[in-house]
Amino acid sequence: MPENTNILTTGPTRWIQPRQPEKDPMQAQDLRTQNRLAFLVGLVALCLPIIMFLGARLDGDCYRDSISHYYYAQILGSIFVGLLSFIGGFMIAYSGEHWIEDTGSFIAGMGAFFVAIFPTVGNGCEDHPGFLSRVFVQYHAGPPDRVVPMPDGSFFMLFPDVGDIHTMAASVLFIYLGIYCLVVMRRIVPERHVRDNRLIESKRRRNLLYGVCGYTILGCVTFLACIGFLTGPAFKVWWNAWNLTFAFETTMLWAFALAWFSKGRRFSALNDPIPG
Repeated sequence: MPENTNILTTGPTRWIQPRQPEKDPMQAQDLRTQNRLAFLVGLVALCLPIIMFLGARLDGDCYRDSISHYYYAQILGSIFVGLLSFIGGFMIAYSGEHWIEDTGSFIAGMGAFFVAIFPTVGNGCEDHPGFLSRVFVQYHAGPPDRVVPMPDGSFFMLFPDVGDIHTMAASVLFIYLGIYCLVVMRRIVPERHVRDNRLIESKRRRNLLYGVCGYTILGCVTFLACIGFLTGPAFKVWWNAWNLTFAFETTMLWAFALAWFSKGRRFSALNDPIPG
């Protein structure tokens, strides 16, 4: 282990190592493509909550309890599904430097698709008297045409237990993203990153950033899980009134975006001649 490392800057040096660490991947066209895609997926993650927030304000819609609740918004719902599907597609197609990295990325990508396909439950606008929304109803052809509520009486539930699927998929996605920052992104390849038994400064700075981002994501996931399982209805009413789930989800997405901007080599102060 290099001498100048600590809990935030250290990373694995023996496992999840690249298949060909001696090769200079900066010369490879596929790496340049990967870096551009990494920047784009980070940009999507950065912009997703901003688009939802500004869209609700411009449209006069309510500010929903979570980003996932924007699935039901009349226009923003399609944007939400599209952007999340882009992230999922990138994660599935992403080609890492180790098979564990590839497998984990595939699972996370499927998690993103499941989050988009299987929506959360509830309208997310409990304090709003009325609003335009996409809902699930039973349509009966006329004349006259008519619609009636679903058998369970809910307008905002695709099918029973869909909320559990959505929650599990979101958990898989964000837990992987946090672990990816802490383990894969902080991976130390001695041939690239160690000089005179010391971690090169650019890699040390990147690892510091990856550590902060990873712990932020996992900390938010843990906190949201505690809110979901350990608090009562009265607290959840207060929590949702302030849209705090939206705030924590935004924090996780921005941490993810920041890490992938660095991985895409968009911060010149963090770059070195041989990427890691």
